Amino acid sequence: MMKKLTAVTLSAAMVASLAPAVYAEEQTPADFETFKIGVCEPQAIDEVVIRRDYYENYLAPRYNVEFVFSEQCKDTDDELTFIESCADAGCDAIISYRSEDANQMAQVCEEYGMQYVINTAYIPEVEGAFSGGYETFQGCFGADNPHVGSLFKEWLTGISSEDGSEGFMITSSLAFSGNIQHKETAMAALTALQERYGLEFEDTIENIATTSAPLEVANDKGIKIYIYPGSPTGMEGWLEGVSAALQTGNYGVLIHTGQAYTKTAVVVDEVERNFDMDIKVASIASMSESLTNAFNTEDKFGNSSLDMATLKSTSLVSSMGFVAVYNALTGYPQLNDESEGRKRELSFRMWSLDTLEKINSCAEWDVQGGDKWIMDEEMVNQCLGIMNPDLTAEAIQEVYNGITYEATLERLGA
Repeated sequence: MMKKLTAVTLSAAMVASLAPAVYAEEQTPADFETFKIGVCEPQAIDEVVIRRDYYENYLAPRYNVEFVFSEQCKDTDDELTFIESCADAGCDAIISYRSEDANQMAQVCEEYGMQYVINTAYIPEVEGAFSGGYETFQGCFGADNPHVGSLFKEWLTGISSEDGSEGFMITSSLAFSGNIQHKETAMAALTALQERYGLEFEDTIENIATTSAPLEVANDKGIKIYIYPGSPTGMEGWLEGVSAALQTGNYGVLIHTGQAYTKTAVVVDEVERNFDMDIKVASIASMSESLTNAFNTEDKFGNSSLDMATLKSTSLVSSMGFVAVYNALTGYPQLNDESEGRKRELSFRMWSLDTLEKINSCAEWDVQGGDKWIMDEEMVNQCLGIMNPDLTAEAIQEVYNGITYEATLERLGA
């Protein structure tokens, strides 16, 4: 349970006084006292390790900030405890990669006087944070999820057989608990199968994608489709369940809506060898050594062990949260506004990488200890009000829209 708040709930006038003054002249990070920013993480994956390196060793010295990192926050009590600890430590802001109970978190951050931004698409579950009138709430940031879904749909349409006899398994990750990216990806895969084979399902695609229990998807053509929810992180027996399903030999295509490909690689390899079947694997992924290794590891058939990745740049995503709170702290909160009185969703588009050449060309980007960050200082500076007093919210979105694989290859090189 949440500890008793030591801060007094602020009146509207007091809250308004927390908003920094807006400056009209260009400034530098050295013009401000050191800001302290808490980072809440709900998962323990490669992305989290890389994000910490990016924040702590790249952004912190360049922008005169200090970061405080959580342990894995598995539930609401964990996050509330972390926020309280941050308040006690004198933090000025919270960047949360956990979107559950956002309204409650926004209220607590408001009471402590800390800026708060969340990593999620705009969904009904976070509406309370947007409509609650919180002065310190700075909106949300995340992937353009319909675009993510379209990448999987395009890939699936291209690799599947004419009759669907290979069978399809979709690990729907945390779609059942409201993760919008997992949900959109699972729905896109189901939609692609429905359209390709003219299927009729017995339930809605949304209900199928968000099932909380493993589900054999009934359809009028008898094509084998299996939805398997959950995560290898903190869910006992999850990997064993994937193994059992694949060992039936019924599924020749495996789609991960989360970053589970590293956990299932051994299982997939065993099934391929035992059943002499080439399983096609696609996954959401972040640039990491694990991803590079997966594409450079050949399976029994001489193919990469991972056939397609929708790449999520860790520095790009992480920079979005930083930009939002840093602009608010330095006097440019309007750069987080969609309209008067309404905060916005800052979005980016993932890349589809499906060749060894592409993966190897960006193998040195966004890696721990590296010096080629996709969202480097040059790009971050373009999104900060102190560097660009006439900057607009729309211009920031345009910066992120322009970060494509091709543009990054030209800027950073292989």
